[in-house]
Amino acid sequence: MDNRIFNCPAVSVIIPMSDNARNMKKLLTFVKRIDPHTEVIVVCNGVGSQEAILSNEWGAQVISTDLDVDSHEARVIGSAHARGDVVLFIDEYLAMPLLYLKKYVTLVKKGSDVIITTCPDHWVTKRGKRSALSAYCLLNHLLCQKSMGSASFENIPFALSRNALEALGSKNLCNPAVALVLASVLGLKITTIAPFAAEKQSTGTRDILRKDIRTIFREHAKAIQLLTGGTKLRSAEQDGQRHRDLVLSSDVLHLRSVIHLESRVKEGGGWGGKRKAKYARSHKKTQRRAH
Repeated sequence: MDNRIFNCPAVSVIIPMSDNARNMKKLLTFVKRIDPHTEVIVVCNGVGSQEAILSNEWGAQVISTDLDVDSHEARVIGSAHARGDVVLFIDEYLAMPLLYLKKYVTLVKKGSDVIITTCPDHWVTKRGKRSALSAYCLLNHLLCQKSMGSASFENIPFALSRNALEALGSKNLCNPAVALVLASVLGLKITTIAPFAAEKQSTGTRDILRKDIRTIFREHAKAIQLLTGGTKLRSAEQDGQRHRDLVLSSDVLHLRSVIHLESRVKEGGGWGGKRKAKYARSHKKTQRRAH
């Protein structure tokens, strides 16, 4: 192996792999052509005899995992070992040309932090896929990123810059919806790519344990809750017309102070002062009507 690749890879390719992946030899040869300085990290699910072959003969870094690790968890494990400036996440059943994959790397090198893929058009015709696609679109709409359509970290491939990976934290990739919310809130530059138009394009690892639609819904609900109601992302700063800093204050006497930020100084001091001011206004109106 080239020492420059070993010491300072430009691109790290993360591949979750099941125990019956028969095309790994071909795949490893293929992905190493993405960049001259590419490291390949294979996260194996229950692989035994192939581990030594992949490490020694094909120069891949092999990490073994438990059988119950899903594809997203495998990517988290792999990303924790990645050293490249660009981290590219792909599927073991890759069915796309080399130039298409190089787009992800090129866009990161040109300044994008996150490169994600939109859902293929044929998803809407498959039973059960429409709901997942709707969840992706809804989250992007709430992020004020409607132009991103159905783009999601659920779709493969996707790529991150080194800075983006460190900002998001590799563990957050376990929940793709939360990772996308964090990427948007942190101001990372997100670019979308249309999926490669292949008849049998895979959008996820098939043999490694995958999430069902209910799990996707739960994760998106958590992401939406984090975006719209949590204090962690806003650090208790102004949230629409609500002021969470007042919610946390012990001397706030009424919820109206939180929603409308009514000044106690302006109203005469304290909630009693507000009642007096309100009474005074009402009394003046009564006097004007009498005259």
